[in-house]
Amino acid sequence: MKSRMFDIFIWGITVVFFIGVFFLPEQVPLHWNVNWEIDRYGSRYELLIVIFIPLITYYGLLLTKKIDPKLKIIKKRERTYELIRKLISIFFVLVVGFFYILTISPIENATFIVCFLIGGLYTLVGNYMPKFPQNYFLGIRNPWTLSNERVWIQTHKKGGYLYVIGGLLIILGGLLSPKKSIIIIISVVIIDVLLTMSYSYIEYKRLTK
Repeated sequence: MKSRMFDIFIWGITVVFFIGVFFLPEQVPLHWNVNWEIDRYGSRYELLIVIFIPLITYYGLLLTKKIDPKLKIIKKRERTYELIRKLISIFFVLVVGFFYILTISPIENATFIVCFLIGGLYTLVGNYMPKFPQNYFLGIRNPWTLSNERVWIQTHKKGGYLYVIGGLLIILGGLLSPKKSIIIIISVVIIDVLLTMSYSYIEYKRLTK
C-alpha cells in the first residue's frame, strides 16, 4: 500500500473509531482478568485514550525516522522501514478493533485471537528483520548492534529466525488455557531478548578482536 493511500486509511479508520465511541452504551467493559471475565466497567469515553494509538504509532515512527542519527543508512533500506511502520500500525488498528468487539459483544475466551495478533506480528516482523536498516528505534538495539553495522546485520538475521519461531509458538499457545498462553508469550519474549543480546555481544567481540 502506497504511503498516501495508507495515510488516508489510517486517518479514515481513526475517524471511524472516534465516531464509533458515541454509538456505544454509556457504560462498557474496559478490563478483563486472565480468564476473560469482566472485572471493570467504565465510561465509553475512556476508549478515546486508545483509539488514537494506531495514528500516533504511524506518525511517531515517521518522526523517529527523520530524527534518527542513522538516517543515511535507513534511506538505503527505506522500503523495509516503511513496511514495518505500516505493519505495526495495522497491528494496533486490529487491537483497537478487537477491543471494540469485546465492548460490544464479550467473548468468553479470546485467548486465541490475542495470541494470533501478537504471534502474527512477531512472525511478520521476524520475516523482514534481516532487511532492517541499522537505526535507533526499530529492531534489536543494543550497544553492540548500534556500534557495528556488521553485528547489526548478523544479529538481525539470527533474530529473524527466532522471531518467526517465537511467533508461531505464540499462535499455537493460543490453543491452550489463558494462563499457559501468557506464560508462553512471556517466555518467548524473554528467551528472544536473552539470545539476541548474547549473540550480538559475542559477534561484536569476534569482529573487533
